[in-house]
Amino acid sequence: MLQVLLSVAFASQAPQAEIRTTVPLVLAPVTVTGRDGKPVNNLNAEDFQVRENGVVVRHELEVTTQPIAVAICIQTNQHAGPALAKIPKIGSLFLPLIAGEGGKAAVITYSDTITVRRSLTSNAQLFAAAFQNLTPDGYGSRMLDAVAAGLDVLERAGAGYRRVLIVIGESKDRSSKASLESALAAVAKSNVTIYPVSFSVYLTAFTSKGDERFGKAPEKEKEDKRPKVVPQGGGMNLMTMLSELGRAGKQNTAEALAKATGGETLSFVRLKGLESMVQAVGEDLHRQYLLSFTPRPGAAGYRSMEVRVPSRGDVSIRTRPGFVMGE
Repeated sequence: MLQVLLSVAFASQAPQAEIRTTVPLVLAPVTVTGRDGKPVNNLNAEDFQVRENGVVVRHELEVTTQPIAVAICIQTNQHAGPALAKIPKIGSLFLPLIAGEGGKAAVITYSDTITVRRSLTSNAQLFAAAFQNLTPDGYGSRMLDAVAAGLDVLERAGAGYRRVLIVIGESKDRSSKASLESALAAVAKSNVTIYPVSFSVYLTAFTSKGDERFGKAPEKEKEDKRPKVVPQGGGMNLMTMLSELGRAGKQNTAEALAKATGGETLSFVRLKGLESMVQAVGEDLHRQYLLSFTPRPGAAGYRSMEVRVPSRGDVSIRTRPGFVMGE
């Protein structure tokens, strides 16, 4: 739920008109792709259908591009060393490719401890400096605690910003104080989209050269071949969502976070792959449709949300599965 400040820039490049409203809105970033995996462009408001707890609600398609506030959480433990050596080389890409014009970004690292290395800033030099001198420290992997810290940082972005969290690390949480259920509950209330960018500590070590090697490759983990649980929409309550995503998260924490927020899981092995992942997240964010609607009257709590394009059966739609009303 947001107190929304909308700035509408007309396509004709006319002076910007600022619209202020105190109406509580739900904002739903939506990614639409075709069978070829490419974005589907030029859809209009009437092409979409939005359902809240299974009931169709009236919606709008925002014509403005909201600035983006992004927090980057980076795993910095000893196992992350080979991957960690690559990350400073892409620090300058996040502001222009992801936050974009008018955006701002923050940097958080996690291992045994959680450290906010740079609070939200639009200063490219200050932001890039936070990526320097990243060295392995500790053996923990407090991904969920880092997500909680990221949500807190993004909460301070102020009105009018889309909020995005990027987690660069292994796909599993290993030592957080927060439980997966509590983290997912916080995420459900936050209106934040999470993009986990995962690496294999085993494979990444063998693509490192020279000073990119911080240490030896750890033993390769056995692949978890259990079936993945995909949460379904259509009226599920918060506890059902937490239960379903929690089961999935025991296998892959990163995937559970992405599914809970409408984000996407990505991965990399080499530096070039990491650069491509940053570009992919930026393209995904800046090609999304931003739908808004006023929730139906009713009791506070979790409500499921589903977005469809009824006239197009050949598309895939990604958005968050629900939102929290009045809490």
